[in-house]
Amino acid sequence: MAIGDGADMYQLGADATTYAMTELGFEKGDVNVLALTNAGYPVIDGQTTDLCLDAVMEVSGCTPGKENLVNILTPPWKPLWFGFFNKNTGEAVYMKVNGDASGFEIQDKEKIDAETVLAKVDAWEPGNFSGMIRFANVWAHENTPFVLMKAAQLHDHICPGLISGFMLAKYVEKDLPIEDPANQSYKVIACPNSCKDDYFQIAWDCTPGKSGLFVKSLTASESSGLKEKYGAGISGIFIRWDGSSNAGDGLVLGGNSSSSSSSTNETASWPEWATKLNGALLRMDSADTPENYVTTIKEFHLESREELQALQSAGVHPLKVLGVM
Repeated sequence: MAIGDGADMYQLGADATTYAMTELGFEKGDVNVLALTNAGYPVIDGQTTDLCLDAVMEVSGCTPGKENLVNILTPPWKPLWFGFFNKNTGEAVYMKVNGDASGFEIQDKEKIDAETVLAKVDAWEPGNFSGMIRFANVWAHENTPFVLMKAAQLHDHICPGLISGFMLAKYVEKDLPIEDPANQSYKVIACPNSCKDDYFQIAWDCTPGKSGLFVKSLTASESSGLKEKYGAGISGIFIRWDGSSNAGDGLVLGGNSSSSSSSTNETASWPEWATKLNGALLRMDSADTPENYVTTIKEFHLESREELQALQSAGVHPLKVLGVM
C-alpha cells in the first residue's frame, strides 16, 4: 500500500486539526481537549492514512501519553473521520473525509457535553456526533481511567455494556487480586458474550489467541431462567489461574439488576442516545464501588488444568459443569 502517492495524508490530518483548533479555540498541548480519529485504519484508493494520525498528534499536541488521543479501530473500507472535544466549553467538531481524500464531506460543530444535551433530550438529536457523544463525556468524567478509553478503541464505541466490563474487572481485581504476577493471570469464559468482553482483552490481555478468553453464548430461555433463579443476569466466569501450581480460584458473576437499571420515570421515555449516555455516566459515578453493579453468583476452586479445560472446551456448558444451572 502506498504512503507517499496520491493525496497528502499528513496535510489532510493537519487541516482537520487546524480547523478544530480554530473552531474550538484551543492551543497545542491543551490537555482538556480530546482528539478522536480512526486515522491509520481506513485505506483510500490503496493509500494508507497513518500520516493523518502523525499530523493530529504533532499539530494538536494530543497524545496517548497525555491521555487525550483516542485512535478508534475500524475496517479499512470505512470512511476516514476526525473529531475534537473541548472539555472546558463542551463544544466539539466532527469532520468526515470525502471519498478521494481531497477534502471534507462534512464539517460540523456542536455543544455535546452531557449537562447541555440531557437538559434538552426532546429537542436535540446527536446527528453527526452520535459516535462521539459518549466518547467525549465518558472521557471527561473524573473517574474514567484511560485503559477504558483504550478498550473503547478496540470496541469502536463506548456503551453501558463496555463499562460493565470495566466494573466486572474492578470487582474481580478486588476479590481475586493478582498476587504473583510471574505466575498468575486471569482467564475469562464469556458466557454469555456481550460488549463487556472487549474490555478484558485490553485491560488483562485476555485474548482468544492466547487462550485467555473463551466465548460461549446462552439461549434466551437460559438467560431468562438464570435471571429468575438468581435475581441477576449472568455476566460470565472469571478465574485467577496460577500456572505454577496449575490451580485456580474462580467466580461466576452477575449483574446487580436493582442498581444497573438507569431508567426512572423521568428517563423511561428518553431516546436511545440519551439513555445510553446517561447509563454510561451513572456507571462511571460508581467506578470505585463495582459491587453496586456486580454480584457473586458462585465461588469455586479448580485443582488442575484438566478442570480448567473442562470449562473451556467445545461442546460443554460451563455453567452446567459448575452447577449454576
